[in-house]
Amino acid sequence: MTINLRFKKLITLTLLSGMSSFVAQSVEEEISLAPEASATEASLSFRDIPELKKAFIDTTPADKKDGIAVGELGIDGGNKAMIVKLAQGIAGKKHGSYDSLLIAHKGKLLFESYYSRGRVNLPHFQASTTKVYTSMALGRAIQLGYLTLADLDKPVISFLKDLDPSKLVEGVEKITLHQAMTMRSGIRLSNEQRDEFDKNPSQLKGQGQVQTYLEHSAPITTASQSFKYQFDPILVMQVLDAVVPGTAKDFIKKELLDKIGITNYRWGTDVSGLLTAPYGSNMTSRDMLKWGTLTVNKGKWKGEQLVPEAFIAKATSRLLSTGGDIEIYGGGKDVSNQGYGYYWWSGDLKVGNKSYFSSSAQGGGGQYIILIEELDLLIVFTDHDNDNTTLQLTAERILPAFIGNTVTTISGKNNSQDEFPAFEGPYLGQTPPGMKAEPFAPSIISKNSWDGEGIFAPGMKEFYFTKKGGKYTRRTVIGFRQENNIWTKYLEYPRNGETAFSPDGKRWYMAEGYKDRIGDGWSERKSLGPMFDRKDWGIMRLTASAKGTYVFDDYKNKVIRISELKNGERQTPRKMSSVINTGEWTAHPFIAPDESYLIWDSEKEGGFGGNDIYISYRQKNGSWGPAINMGDKVNSTREDYYPSVTPDGKYILFNRNIAEGNTDIYWVDAQIIETLRPK
Repeated sequence: MTINLRFKKLITLTLLSGMSSFVAQSVEEEISLAPEASATEASLSFRDIPELKKAFIDTTPADKKDGIAVGELGIDGGNKAMIVKLAQGIAGKKHGSYDSLLIAHKGKLLFESYYSRGRVNLPHFQASTTKVYTSMALGRAIQLGYLTLADLDKPVISFLKDLDPSKLVEGVEKITLHQAMTMRSGIRLSNEQRDEFDKNPSQLKGQGQVQTYLEHSAPITTASQSFKYQFDPILVMQVLDAVVPGTAKDFIKKELLDKIGITNYRWGTDVSGLLTAPYGSNMTSRDMLKWGTLTVNKGKWKGEQLVPEAFIAKATSRLLSTGGDIEIYGGGKDVSNQGYGYYWWSGDLKVGNKSYFSSSAQGGGGQYIILIEELDLLIVFTDHDNDNTTLQLTAERILPAFIGNTVTTISGKNNSQDEFPAFEGPYLGQTPPGMKAEPFAPSIISKNSWDGEGIFAPGMKEFYFTKKGGKYTRRTVIGFRQENNIWTKYLEYPRNGETAFSPDGKRWYMAEGYKDRIGDGWSERKSLGPMFDRKDWGIMRLTASAKGTYVFDDYKNKVIRISELKNGERQTPRKMSSVINTGEWTAHPFIAPDESYLIWDSEKEGGFGGNDIYISYRQKNGSWGPAINMGDKVNSTREDYYPSVTPDGKYILFNRNIAEGNTDIYWVDAQIIETLRPK
């Protein structure tokens, strides 16, 4: 083993003879740096790397002049004792078979540790974390102009000129880059088919791999283009190879790895001859930190924009919810709301009564790059045991060590008006609209960002909306409260479900969960129970009538469902009639408190735009009347959706997509409901 010497303070752990406990020693003497693999060890397969005799735990990481800024845990942030105690537990094998743990805070590496088979200079297998590196490579191609952000919505086959389209299955043109990068290509091949392909590898060379898959897949349909964790990244690597000069392999080395100083790595070759995209790379833990730092810095490295900021924002967002179909590798009781971006997973990590949005690159065996933007925290784990609870461990043991060192979002009074002025008067001081929809609070609430889901609470003293843009890199619910005729922001939290209120204002619904009002605040989020929290459903918005009837959308099946309350017993939800459930997309219902009408949005033939808002009136026999388009005073050639009526019954609020990444809240006089009611 190569030994480098220096003077510094270091925590070492020594195994007590005959005991499975460790002693932390703080020493000031000439000692070795992080353990390095010898040339012989580096040539071994990973399973044959010998275990470290001592865990290496460093609270003042060395400046290796490798592009990583360093600091000192406890001085530059974090509770040193809490992190060292966690490290002791890892060293004692109490949390799994970890090989390394690195923590960076506010741009500085504050903690570096190696265990078991971990070595500072040994590239560790990455498994599916490789997918994120593939995604970032595509982002680099966009930054350099070989692709555009608009190309993400173009068919994959349009970039692959060596394909023979006449032999491809029906629907292949529906596979866009965006869908391939969110695991929704819709390609469906059995294991037996792929085993058969492997018997003739020559047919899989170059774009022949895509040709073979798209010839033998089941037809690509809307139904098949659901989230499926499979080989979709190969499509992205093929496109990258097709559009950049030279090969994708050379491009990634020159334009990404060399740029951020990654030289000690391995990346396997697929049967196609291209780099493996779903898995197959090996990176050191410090180099994983570099990938995370590039992402935290919104695509910049040392001042140079390597990947577009807009691409990073999409990649690390919760572009879709994956529900419980695939468990987060490191999940647990404090990990919820699993989602997926461009090969980045997302999940909410709960600490006390607050949740923190996390984006993470994840690889089988326990490889993680975890980003907690709100805490300016970047965490790297390597492991060689799939049976771990890394994200749960992060929520329980790492986040609390940094929360006290960071200004965190509150859920009480907050009179800071950094973004929003104080509003005076009803409806946040806005002049009410007439019978044609107008923007709500333009340039204040409705800005050049994603601002939607506006809703007043019963009593008209609270207003909530969801924002994404600027410092809000994920969708965040922001709440205002009126006191003495003045509205001020009083809370914000990461959205965990589209919101609606019971007509009496005592319950706040959030998808399949809810909070109950307690004084001036709210309880913790609770589940509506197994009747609504189902793996085969996915609720975006649930609204309730005064009688307790629930009407909600099911985005997995693209329908609206209803559940009545009869004799105090909740009835099993059922699909509403085809009068309501027609069209390409049916969602975001609002049921009137007296159940006299239902408003929702849908994409139907004959509409004005992508999504229009519709209304149905309750008939005397209890059935629902025909779906009526609410007309051009409400709808536009853009997407109009998420309607609700203010609790005083006077106005309809809804979302309107203005452009990519720009959604505004609109409102219109609710008298339009009566003008459309059949006579």
